[in-house]
Amino acid sequence: MSPEQIRTHIQSDTVKNIIVDCDAGADGDDQFALTYAIASPHKVRVLAVCSAPYNEPEEAVAAGKAECEEIISAAGVTIPVYEGSPAFIRETKKPINSPAAKALRELVLSNREPIYAVITGCCTNVASALSLYPEIRDKLIVVWLALDHLQGQNNTDEYNYRNDIEAGKILFDLAENMALVCAGRVVAPYRKNNDEIDELFSASRPLPTWLRRRFREISWAQGLWDLCAEGLLIRPDACKMEISARPVFGEDGEIENFDRKRPIVVVNQNKPDVIIADAAKQINHWGE
Repeated sequence: MSPEQIRTHIQSDTVKNIIVDCDAGADGDDQFALTYAIASPHKVRVLAVCSAPYNEPEEAVAAGKAECEEIISAAGVTIPVYEGSPAFIRETKKPINSPAAKALRELVLSNREPIYAVITGCCTNVASALSLYPEIRDKLIVVWLALDHLQGQNNTDEYNYRNDIEAGKILFDLAENMALVCAGRVVAPYRKNNDEIDELFSASRPLPTWLRRRFREISWAQGLWDLCAEGLLIRPDACKMEISARPVFGEDGEIENFDRKRPIVVVNQNKPDVIIADAAKQINHWGE
């Protein structure tokens, strides 16, 4: 698909098939983003969830898988969760096969409709799948919340890219269809504290109750950053999508130049009030 076709598809009323690739547990935001997707079946259909590595990756992917399973249970739905890579590509210097990478291949090849891989953490799982299974490259649409911006230096400062730069370079090289949500441009207004979370997600139903409790348990939880990724597919009217030349990265991981022959969709602006309010509404009323 061309970037223009991807933008049109995102803006359409078609229910999008998505695979959520997240590092639930690294912070408190993945849990809300996954829940937002589950609670928005009129906009997206969650086919599967993959747990991404973070910090101590081998332990994290198992913990993240368990965290996602708890969310799915609280939502009262059935969605398969696949354990991701036990390491980062930057450590192995090569793609890593995992249940998540294999599931990505099977899901993409078994569906006729476009499938989006929505990545809200490090991209090792999806980068590995694209490298190991080239037959899915032109069938998968990748949405990644990452990078500070597309204006040169300092891109390694952003968490999702910094922690697995080699995987990021592979992803930008191999993903035929891509939408980048520039984290450095959009996430700042999504910072929330415990009291704000309690006020936003105030319903007494199992799902918002679980989210409130878990946010307080994660002492370093700071906000709802990852809503920006799912928000692109659920509330595209709140996101400004542009077509940009694809960044090409040098050995140091910084942007070296741009490939104008392989453009991508880029989001540098969104409306946080719209996306946060919609997430709160869908989650608070889920199960009515």
